[in-house]
Amino acid sequence: MTKPIPPAPFGRRAMLVAAVAMLPAPSIAQGAGQTIRIAVVRATVLAPALLVQQFLPAGWRTDLTPFVAPGDMSNALLTDSVDLAYIGLTIGIVARSREQPISIVANGAGKGTAIIVRADSDIRSIADLRGKRVGNIPLAIHEILLREELRKANMRIQDINLIRLGPADMPGALQRGEIDAFAGNEPNATLAVMGGYGRVLMFPYDNPVGTINVGVLSSDRVTSQRQELMRAWAEAHAKATDRLAADPEGWADLVAREWGYDRTATRRSIDNIELGWRIDARFESQLGAYIDRLQELGVITRKPDMSKLLVKSFVEGVRV
Repeated sequence: MTKPIPPAPFGRRAMLVAAVAMLPAPSIAQGAGQTIRIAVVRATVLAPALLVQQFLPAGWRTDLTPFVAPGDMSNALLTDSVDLAYIGLTIGIVARSREQPISIVANGAGKGTAIIVRADSDIRSIADLRGKRVGNIPLAIHEILLREELRKANMRIQDINLIRLGPADMPGALQRGEIDAFAGNEPNATLAVMGGYGRVLMFPYDNPVGTINVGVLSSDRVTSQRQELMRAWAEAHAKATDRLAADPEGWADLVAREWGYDRTATRRSIDNIELGWRIDARFESQLGAYIDRLQELGVITRKPDMSKLLVKSFVEGVRV
């Protein structure tokens, strides 16, 4: 069941989170059906959240709440308003670096980034971005990957002219000539290419940060006190993820139907998304590199304790 949250000023939203936190937590009786409260950002990379319900045991259900602001999602986890959050990994890293009890409990998806230039430009390499206006989401994974590619080309971020833009604003700014390129997400990268005014310069994954993108977060309270819930969810999350990964057409249909996204653009953008649920050696290596970059940029002042940041036991127990 989807329960949208209307836009609200900060004070009202904080009051809403606090009010929800006062509600009784779901029953944790062994063998009893439960409601799993899931926060999600409406994004193609996070579509498995929509399918978890289908793979839960009888009597279980999901309660999906869409969020926009990562900070609100972090607060919802910390106040026990939700059990799980499908979101980028940064809020978990930042929280745990501050010793707040939020952990990464599963992978979600990788890739989903592209560096797009104007189709009629003479930009053919990262080096050609020197002095150019580049649309950017500050400190998002897309900027981190852009920085990685600049590093490989012996360039600094100061060698380009970063233009702060929201993800959905990037294709239009490129089309109007207000920027020369952007490091953006899907499906906005695909929309620029489909519109004929954008061209893929590169998919920036050949670096230590690599393909890492989004995951699933939870709180220490949930992982320690609601283990039956976590086991049921982990099994369902894995099956939902594998189902969509094996059926990109169905994946596109689901996102278009549930979230109203353009079906054609969604389907094309899926070619640049890599669903996954396992916390494996590759994921841990890329996560470590990502954490290093966040520390270098001052987003975090110290690295989180990885033994607390990563709670791998639930996905490691999955048998699919």
